[in-house]
Amino acid sequence: MVGFFSFLDFCLCSLLGIGRRKKAEGDVVQMNFIKKIFDGNIDDEVHRQFKRFSKGEFQNRAVIEMNVGKELKIKTSFEFTNEFVRFLAGTIKDKVYVSGGIITTKDIRQGLGFDIANIKQFAGVKTFEVGTNIAKGDLIKVMNSFSDAVFCLSFSTEYGSLKAKVKSPKSAKPGKGDGNDVKADHCVFVTKDLEFKKEFAFDIKEEFKKFKVVHDFIISELVVPKEYQNDFEKARIYARRKGKLVRKVEVDGKNFVKEISFEA
Repeated sequence: MVGFFSFLDFCLCSLLGIGRRKKAEGDVVQMNFIKKIFDGNIDDEVHRQFKRFSKGEFQNRAVIEMNVGKELKIKTSFEFTNEFVRFLAGTIKDKVYVSGGIITTKDIRQGLGFDIANIKQFAGVKTFEVGTNIAKGDLIKVMNSFSDAVFCLSFSTEYGSLKAKVKSPKSAKPGKGDGNDVKADHCVFVTKDLEFKKEFAFDIKEEFKKFKVVHDFIISELVVPKEYQNDFEKARIYARRKGKLVRKVEVDGKNFVKEISFEA
């Protein structure tokens, strides 16, 4: 089953993932799929995070590291890429210079509001490389139109700066692994808004300097709706993953573990 849940499957998913966030308009939206699970708020965004997984034990996923000083520095694994881009795009006032790549199986060029510098393709997966000034509306528009793409983009606004590696995530292979299997090295986000740490450390009450969390996804069952049991492709898309989420936190050298059963 591992080959079936490949990067092509990943591209069908929208990568959603971080905390409750203040949009530019002042609205607060809960986006952290881990927090949603602990809150019992399972929605389509949470489901999309798990569509790429088969049955098995997937350790050291959704990795977050934070250092708190005069600035807040956040490093994460790939799961949070799109939502960093979407959040920071909401703070663009006019246009900003954006570099990086948009990874997808689709052709995004139709009606695009900015130039594509180059296109790379491998095994049906395209990387649209960009290096140009992009307006807030144009960036959000392409993200809404191609929510299954991975937006590995780097740019800065007055609120903060984001650097994302232009790299396809590996397929979801089950296994015990170790702490080095998945690193918090896909995105680096820096802001002077120290309160933004609460978007990730939602279960930490006290102040801290260093924070790290990794998650294990233990999928014990795929619950396929009856209407899709004879359709392999739709069964993969609509099956709900049932199992346990293990959250392993380290705060200023102190460790604790939380776990919760879920179906998403």
